[in-house]
Amino acid sequence: MENEEANSLPMRLSIASTFTCNPIEEAFKFWGEVFGFKTRVCFSPYDQVFQELLNRHSSLNQPDNDARIVIVKFDDWTRNLSKEEESSLHSHIVSNIRFLSEYAAISASFVKSPLFLTIARNSRDSCIKPDKQLIYEKLIRDHLSVNSNIYITTSSEVDTKYPVDDEYYDVQRDQLGHIPYRLEYFTGLGTFVFRKILASKSNPYKVIVLDCDNTLWSGVCGEVGPNGIRLSEPYRNLQSFMLRQMKSGRIFCLCSKNVQQDVDRVFSENYNMIIKEQDIVSSKINWQPKFQNIKELSEELGLGLDSFIFLDDNPLECAEMRANCPEVLTLNLPDRPEEITSFLEHAWPFDFLKKTNEDQQRTKLYKDNIKRSDYENVHSSLKEFIKGLDLDICLKNAGPEDLSRISQLSYRTNQFNFTTLRRSEEEIKNMLNKDGFTCKICRVKDRFGDYGLVGVMLYHELSNRIVLDSFMLSCRILGRGVEHEMLKSVGEEALGMGIDSVQINFIKTEKNQPALNFLQSVFEDFFPTENGYLISSTHVSKLSYDPDKNRPVYNTTNGEVLKSSLNTPGKNKSILFEQIAKELNSALKITQRLPSYRYSPTSQETGSSPDAGKDAVQIITEIWENILGTTDIGPQQHFFNEGGTSLKAVEVLSQLNERFNKNLTIVSLFEHSTIQSLADLVQDIPAENTEFNKIKEIAASRKDRFRQRN
Repeated sequence: MENEEANSLPMRLSIASTFTCNPIEEAFKFWGEVFGFKTRVCFSPYDQVFQELLNRHSSLNQPDNDARIVIVKFDDWTRNLSKEEESSLHSHIVSNIRFLSEYAAISASFVKSPLFLTIARNSRDSCIKPDKQLIYEKLIRDHLSVNSNIYITTSSEVDTKYPVDDEYYDVQRDQLGHIPYRLEYFTGLGTFVFRKILASKSNPYKVIVLDCDNTLWSGVCGEVGPNGIRLSEPYRNLQSFMLRQMKSGRIFCLCSKNVQQDVDRVFSENYNMIIKEQDIVSSKINWQPKFQNIKELSEELGLGLDSFIFLDDNPLECAEMRANCPEVLTLNLPDRPEEITSFLEHAWPFDFLKKTNEDQQRTKLYKDNIKRSDYENVHSSLKEFIKGLDLDICLKNAGPEDLSRISQLSYRTNQFNFTTLRRSEEEIKNMLNKDGFTCKICRVKDRFGDYGLVGVMLYHELSNRIVLDSFMLSCRILGRGVEHEMLKSVGEEALGMGIDSVQINFIKTEKNQPALNFLQSVFEDFFPTENGYLISSTHVSKLSYDPDKNRPVYNTTNGEVLKSSLNTPGKNKSILFEQIAKELNSALKITQRLPSYRYSPTSQETGSSPDAGKDAVQIITEIWENILGTTDIGPQQHFFNEGGTSLKAVEVLSQLNERFNKNLTIVSLFEHSTIQSLADLVQDIPAENTEFNKIKEIAASRKDRFRQRN
């Protein structure tokens, strides 16, 4: 399965961890290839997490990183505790968590690329109990939840999406090179993090459109009636899943070839429905083509087709949608209902990172907008409509509780955004701590409801002028005079400070033509400077809005858009995500696609030996060639002269020990660095070296003492 039209976009990932996590690179490169990214993975020095976070010039903090990944395993902080320190294990870990949180926040304050802080699973015989693990993970969330540029992944989240059996821990690799996991766990961990990275780089889908019969429930409501439909566990799970999506900021609509009254009766009479009628923003229940209904929903909601996800059980309906609305992400549910839950959990477009209060109110916001549209249709003029709305515009200085939404608007708002400068919460906070900087927010209400925080202005005083650094406004409030009132307030403030002029910075982009149309409509007698407009404070303070005169043309259809989307054509993107949800929905299935899996002893079929009929030289040669990626290695050639590294040495030793049932150490490969010498060694020593076993027993006993005291 490959992306048919690769984006050929570079993706640079930098990783710091408390253990050797280089095997995770394979998962990142695999998914990069699937989505058309040229993925480059850079690893920080071993166990240097704190140092890398604090060092502005570290590989982790390079400005060209697309994503920064920090992976910690709590019991790594206990590996080297002395006997005297055993009793303070809990306080030691809590102290490290505090340092980790502080240093991550510091790093996020001077590097723009997102930081993905990931908590990995402890070793199988860890001295940290599961209940303490949950406490530690909560501590990190509490410390960093306010930072919009840091995304936290817990070990339980990874285990839920990509569970791996009790054999996830690799004793040999951990002891040889502090590589604690088998490939399957590294794959699940890397896949989960990559999903978050992709979500941070992609357009957010805002609308989920659901078919009804055999999608939202089992059965045909027009034939069996509202109480004849079946809500078995898969369909109840689907409805619960959709409610969680709604709480994260997505809205959903219905699109079904059905009789409106039959569908209405299901919601009003079947009390087993988890989704209620009030949860649905709009419905298109009729017999016309569904792609036509989706287009009408797009117009009705004022959102582009690339904001929609469409789910249907019928492959013909899905094919028709993909052909006529390729921008819509179209997913065909599995034929077997028992596969629906897994399908939804592994349909990546449903992923979300963080949510604001406005996100949680989005369903109500769009319902209110539909009421406004109906209200507008009964008025003869726009002026009368706006007057009847009874707009309440509140402008005030931003508070700490507003930073998350301000940052979100800076990333999502493209069309009415004067400069499209993207800023994290930490950057905004740092700006406001400087003298002379002001951040004004705009909240709007009308007779139909609360729009929430829809506008932001960032400005400062410089050389007897006010410099408007950023001005952004949500598209859902455009054309009602709010933009005029916001800009007018800056002029009034400038006059109050005795400042003569206002400099309005503007940077033209592909999408902010609506913002330029507004500026040209209110300053039509002024010529823009290189940076934007320089206008007298008096002129700015006298701005007013008359809908019947000099009304700017906005033509906005896509609303707020996040960053850049994947360049995959819509039809291909739908197929790609559907294949992932159906075929690559477990750590094992993904691992089996990785090149190294073919050479792992665990990949061999039970009951047949991969080494049958081979002598030691042949087996070791095969291991070397697979790991070194070369052929024609002679029995007298040296491992480190053929491209061997310390990490590759660990992998060679691990496979040797598994296939020959030995316990060779890293020293063995240095002392016996040719194939022939190694073959002689494994044939001469007995299986399971006794001295090595004693070392393992001592280590296990010590960990038992840790566990009992904790």
